[in-house]
Amino acid sequence: MTGRGKAILVALALVSAFATGWVAQGWRADAAAARVQAEQSGKEVTQAQQSLVATENKAGILLQHARAQQDNTHDYTHKLAQLEAGRAADAARVAGLQRDISAAATRNAQLAGDAAACRDLADQLQRLAALAGEGGAVVAGLAGLVRQRDAELGLLAGQIRVDRGLVGQLP
Repeated sequence: MTGRGKAILVALALVSAFATGWVAQGWRADAAAARVQAEQSGKEVTQAQQSLVATENKAGILLQHARAQQDNTHDYTHKLAQLEAGRAADAARVAGLQRDISAAATRNAQLAGDAAACRDLADQLQRLAALAGEGGAVVAGLAGLVRQRDAELGLLAGQIRVDRGLVGQLP
């Protein structure tokens, strides 16, 4: 073998060794990549499982919240109905009280009118009593005048008798 043949063989051996190294390195890189992918896949599976657990937990919390919200809504509507019934009853009581107040105001006005009428009647009665007192004094005075007149008439009648007796004695 000549020097050139050896050089070619050495070159081929080197290329073969390089190619073998390259292939081996590729396998190692592929194996490392596969390991990284496996690790990454494991991490992704773990993350997916954790995400699934978190999603299930969140779904459970959301369901619990929805139940609580539904209970609150039911309680609220029930309480609202009770409050509405109470409001209607209060409105009826207020209307009754307003009628009672109106009736009381009417009675008070009537009583005030009655009291004013009573005061007017009392004033009229007082005036009538004063007039009756004055009338009684006048009547008493007139009765005295009548007695005086009767006395005068009695005296005049006596005078007439005396005069008639004298006229009967005259020729």
